[in-house]
Amino acid sequence: LQEAFAGYNVCLFAYGQTGSGKTYTVQGLPGAGLPPDLPHTLEQEGCLPRLIRDIFATVEELLEADASLNIQIKMSIVEVYNEKVRDLLPANPTPRGQEPPSLDIVQAGDGRIAVCGLTQHTVIGVDRVLQLIGHANRNRQVAETKMNECSSRSHTITQLHVVQQYESPSIDNKDCESLISVVDLAGSERQSKTEAKGAEFTQAKYINHSLLQLGRALNSFSSKGRDTHVPLRDSKLTRLLSESFGGNSKTWMLATVAPSEYNFSESRSTLNYASNAKFITNNARQNRLQRTMEMKELKDRNSQLETSLDVMKRKNEVLQRQIDAIREQNNQLRSGVDPTEISETRAQVTEELENLRSTDSLDSARVDYQKRLDKWMKDVVHAPLNKTYVGRAKVSLKNIIDQSSKFFDLPLLSEYHTAEPTPSLKVKIYPVDARGAPVRVTPRKTTSTSPPDSERGLLGQRVDFVVHIISASNIPEEYSNCVYCKYVYKWAEKDFYKTNDMKGASPEFDFRKRFAFSKMNSGLVEYFRSDNVITFEVIGV
Repeated sequence: LQEAFAGYNVCLFAYGQTGSGKTYTVQGLPGAGLPPDLPHTLEQEGCLPRLIRDIFATVEELLEADASLNIQIKMSIVEVYNEKVRDLLPANPTPRGQEPPSLDIVQAGDGRIAVCGLTQHTVIGVDRVLQLIGHANRNRQVAETKMNECSSRSHTITQLHVVQQYESPSIDNKDCESLISVVDLAGSERQSKTEAKGAEFTQAKYINHSLLQLGRALNSFSSKGRDTHVPLRDSKLTRLLSESFGGNSKTWMLATVAPSEYNFSESRSTLNYASNAKFITNNARQNRLQRTMEMKELKDRNSQLETSLDVMKRKNEVLQRQIDAIREQNNQLRSGVDPTEISETRAQVTEELENLRSTDSLDSARVDYQKRLDKWMKDVVHAPLNKTYVGRAKVSLKNIIDQSSKFFDLPLLSEYHTAEPTPSLKVKIYPVDARGAPVRVTPRKTTSTSPPDSERGLLGQRVDFVVHIISASNIPEEYSNCVYCKYVYKWAEKDFYKTNDMKGASPEFDFRKRFAFSKMNSGLVEYFRSDNVITFEVIGV
């Protein structure tokens, strides 16, 4: 199961003589010739039902750990009966009295073996899978012989196709797929023991033929095999299982033997079969998904990108005109200052400083000089900067440690502008669960001598929270033509987030951004307690 969710194909197959317990081992009581709805306990279930339950338990854990992960599971069941491949879960059931159609085996363009016309059912829960398995068991060929009152007359292959995809794949989180195959082989038979006649005798011939070809294939694939040719096409069974032996799969074999001395020769043959299987070398590899799009989707995407490019070009032209206008204003401001006046002012201030060097008021004179110089720099040099309003505010995430929601009304501080009343930014920060729903938890009281309960409870846990930028107010009218807010989360300063451009002195941004931390450590918890975790900037032009 771990290999399957890591992206490897896996196969489990049961082999042994008729009546030795293969179907019971694979399916348990519900599949061993008993009605599927017969009451049974979990301990009476075989490998396949237990595997199904563990698969969906693992799926639930993975989805809870990463909300961006999507997992899809498709199921199919086929049987090989008298060298014919049949769908045990057909979309359109065959009318009673008619023989089910035989499906063709083909090799796809990527080298995989596929069955044409095979129905695949998308499954989302254990109950649905077990229901399909019961339906397949009712369609499977069984008969009574002297060795087994409910003998499998066909080979059954149950396959689960698992696809894992992320909303935004990364180096650590890559899309992958895997194929889980569980094979319940029909048992080898001796006519002298089973006393099969008529149809059962014909079925036994096909069963023994396919098992013989599978044994030859195992010998060829094993390092001890002498054959240079691998006879995969000599049987439908070996063709379907070609990836499981020597191919792209990790394979396990269950060898079932009967304890009776009467079956000694068959038991020894089964163990020889399993011994050869141990020497097979497979070439399993992770099945990474390469996302592709059809030509129509690519053309539509190209058209969207071209439209976006045209819009960006027009915005760039508008911005360029604004830049040119600012440059012209800057040149006019600079040209309006007389260089002679600047030189005379500097000379006058220098002379005053020289006269005051020997006096006790030198420090106050320097302060006065610095103020006059700052005013001159602001009025002459920094004048173009006054064309844009920039207000800043900072906020902590202490409430996230307590898993509580908090509303902030933050005053915006500007380096070059003062306004009355003071501009402000309204922000709400609240915790959410892995699915994005708000968490309602009452903060717990703490003492000064021990770490807070909430802090200890967060260590090693997943934490999700949302930053909701609601609105701004009291932005100066001269800078309200285009207003937006951007902010940076200091733990990862390479990324910043920006709202849409708004117009007006009190823009309603209503912008939400969700942050997720898969595992909180003491450093993160301590950082959340600091005063400067998120920095906001409201910019108006």
